[in-house]
Amino acid sequence: MNHPDQSVDEDGPTNLFVRTIKPAPDRTPLPAGDGLWDANDVARYLKVSRSWVYHRAETGLLACVRIGGLLRFDPHTVRTVARGGDPGPVPGSRTGKTR
Repeated sequence: MNHPDQSVDEDGPTNLFVRTIKPAPDRTPLPAGDGLWDANDVARYLKVSRSWVYHRAETGLLACVRIGGLLRFDPHTVRTVARGGDPGPVPGSRTGKTR
């Protein structure tokens, strides 16, 4: 009586409890091409929260480009950081150094 989209609770006293297995929600693919990513794209790629992305960008640990009030990220740089590489200098970022 098992269906591929259901599982039976075999630990239950009657083996009658049937739990429907829900398919994983569709994940929107990351943008293709050489365009810039927004914080949501970076967070999805790195599997971190969006606030983590903003915090790293504001402290200069993740290179970004400011367009108006928006932050945009180069996909190649994000992939380099994900592999443990150095993102290189971040122009105009605060690095904690004092003058």
